[in-house]
Amino acid sequence: MVESSPSNKKEYPGKGFVASLAFTFFATGKLDILVSLFLVDIAATFLGSTDQTAIGIASRLLVFESAVALIFGLLSSVLSVRFKHKSLLLFGSLCITVGTLGCFLAPNFIFLQIFYPLDGAGTIIVGAMALALIGNFLPLKKRAKAISWVVASGLMASAIGFPVAGLIGGTWGWRSFLLWYVLPVSITASILAYFGIPKTKIQQTSITKDAYLSSFKQVFANKSAAACLLGNTFISAATVWSAFAPTFWRQQFLVSVQIVTVITFVVLLFYIAGSLVGGPLVNKLGRKRYVVLSYFLRGLLIPAILFMPDFWTALAMSFLSTFVGGSAITAGRSLSLEQAPKSRGTMMSMDSVFWSLGGTIGAAAGGVVLSELGYQILGVAFGVFAILASFVILLIAKDPHAP
Repeated sequence: MVESSPSNKKEYPGKGFVASLAFTFFATGKLDILVSLFLVDIAATFLGSTDQTAIGIASRLLVFESAVALIFGLLSSVLSVRFKHKSLLLFGSLCITVGTLGCFLAPNFIFLQIFYPLDGAGTIIVGAMALALIGNFLPLKKRAKAISWVVASGLMASAIGFPVAGLIGGTWGWRSFLLWYVLPVSITASILAYFGIPKTKIQQTSITKDAYLSSFKQVFANKSAAACLLGNTFISAATVWSAFAPTFWRQQFLVSVQIVTVITFVVLLFYIAGSLVGGPLVNKLGRKRYVVLSYFLRGLLIPAILFMPDFWTALAMSFLSTFVGGSAITAGRSLSLEQAPKSRGTMMSMDSVFWSLGGTIGAAAGGVVLSELGYQILGVAFGVFAILASFVILLIAKDPHAP
């Protein structure tokens, strides 16, 4: 089964198509907030304690989620050869809904460990299939802008979700946040995806072992596609800086938790703005050229934050770095999408897998560097990751649509 794109302009879907994909991806960022904001509450509910041991046990949810996400990312790269991308996206959205309901009803920590990782599975499937569907249905000039809206929607999920979670969860408890916010958003996303995404036109072919091997060969035997995967692994590792940034502000400049919350919110707004600007810039400057430029600038700006002489210049540099980072994500995904047009589902699934792998590498390396060498060298390390990503794309990757 091979999914084909429309053959003429009349068959291109309307604006509701991109809006449906964006909202479906927006819904993937809701359940993540549960552990980020309510880890202490979860430990108290299921483990009867809020000491460091209990918090450490509760944080295993993140480990399980990451492992399940990687497994389902690999699985979706195989299933995308046989099943329609829309069907897989709806399955991913259903995973998030079931995971949310399961977490809400979980009677003990074991059940929570079973259902919470479904969010990771759903997120990686929805993200990969949303981008693949953009490649299947939209003309080349509209793809980058559509990707920018999908990427921005995921960032908007955090920008909106955290204050809403704080309001609902702080008043009625963490389960209420799931029932009154996450679950309705997840269900609405599935409905919009079902009606807003057109039925995919397919060409029936026999699915054999060779068909699966051919799909992976188009990704991994293609030096340019493999370079995009490697480059995105490095840039993903660099992006992990955002996880260390709040602690940096608190320790380096003695900023209060309340101010750090405001900074984080504004940073997310810069991420969103950058991702939206990235779409038009990709079309104007070219995919490969803009990926190389934005990755390289990101590599210079991250360490620059930590070498600024005072809080305000460091904050300004952080906003600039974040803006470039959001733009870089859109550019990188746009370039990856064009690498294997006959195996977009496999390509974008593997892109999500390597992105997750990069996050794991960045978190592990960042923790070691920070504990041994301090924040400034940590910034340099993340900068090196981004610059490596830039050089991998520059030297190996190709833009199939470049003149």
